[in-house]
Amino acid sequence: MTRITEVTRTKKKGKIAVFFLIAAVLGLGLLLVEKDASKFNAQCPRDYFCDNRCPVDAISLDEHGFPQIDKSICLSWVPEKDEFDWDKCGLCLQGCPTRVIDLLNSDLEEREKHTLN
Repeated sequence: MTRITEVTRTKKKGKIAVFFLIAAVLGLGLLLVEKDASKFNAQCPRDYFCDNRCPVDAISLDEHGFPQIDKSICLSWVPEKDEFDWDKCGLCLQGCPTRVIDLLNSDLEEREKHTLN
């Protein structure tokens, strides 16, 4: 076998290996994607900083480990305005690396998923 044939076969094997590696990673990624994936879930680091900081225990975790805020307990919830006023408390928001909880004021669909009462 000539040197050119050896080099060509080696390069083809390398390309095939890379292709299968990429396919495996993409396939695994597709398996991990949830059917009800959301912006909130994608941005939440699930470090539970918010849950630990809430002074009135208004934050619980859903079945996937994402925070849910009980609006009837939360000090920042303003029912008349139908929004959170983080200046009233906002300890859950302070220190969160992504500040994802603020999304609950601007995205009503996310608010429905991540709030109670």
